[in-house]
Amino acid sequence: MKKNLITSIVTCLCVINYSFAQVVDTAVVKKTKVYASGRNIIKTNLSSLAFSNYSFTYERAIGKKASVSLNYRFMPNGDMPYQSQVKELIKDNTIDFGNFKIGGYALTPEFRLYSHKNMRGFYIALYGRYSSFDMTIPIKYTYTTPAGSNTKSALFTGNVSATSGGFMIGTQHNIFKNCVIDIWIVGAHFGNSSSKDLKATFNPALSGTPPAPGYKSEQQAMQDAINGIDASPFKVTGKVDASGSFATLDASGPWLGIRGLGINFGVRF
Repeated sequence: MKKNLITSIVTCLCVINYSFAQVVDTAVVKKTKVYASGRNIIKTNLSSLAFSNYSFTYERAIGKKASVSLNYRFMPNGDMPYQSQVKELIKDNTIDFGNFKIGGYALTPEFRLYSHKNMRGFYIALYGRYSSFDMTIPIKYTYTTPAGSNTKSALFTGNVSATSGGFMIGTQHNIFKNCVIDIWIVGAHFGNSSSKDLKATFNPALSGTPPAPGYKSEQQAMQDAINGIDASPFKVTGKVDASGSFATLDASGPWLGIRGLGINFGVRF
């Protein structure tokens, strides 16, 4: 009887141990499946929405700790962001920054090297960027007549494009089951920019005849305003057509951009 009791106790302990092991194994399996390990991620930049920018990224793993991605950013035409900072950088009263309009898009291919597998942890990113902006640039010009001075604005509209390259550091982590959070910590890119078809039209045409001896014509006043633009480090040149019906601007120079403090939410698959 004593032998049977011992056998029963041992049997019960074995059953309990087996059952507990099964529960632990199941818990471990479930824990390892909390986060997906797909090789693709689609993300959107939440912080850029504050500046009316809409940013989307597709990222794909190409190795255990490496990935490539393509970002598309779109900004509807509107007021220039950071007006006060730009005005401090470009100290020229000829440009009416209060009525400056800008919109456009940018394409950013990127290569990342992560500290952990499956596109997780801290990373270093190398990227290139092509940007295209539609701009409306108000240029003020003043001409005088025997009756007094007159100040007007010519609206130059056209496209400015830039190509640049740079690097960035950030961190990306899984949250929930199939989601990630990607934080751009800090980065910068450098390159060159140039304008295309920045043009102002005048209807009626600017007069080429001075209103009286010793005064400037409207055309000359507009040309003097263009010649006097100081937008360093950008080089700006332009010309008023002899008919006075239009004027053109050309701008080129170095391009510098800051990339950071971005919070991106993504879905992994």
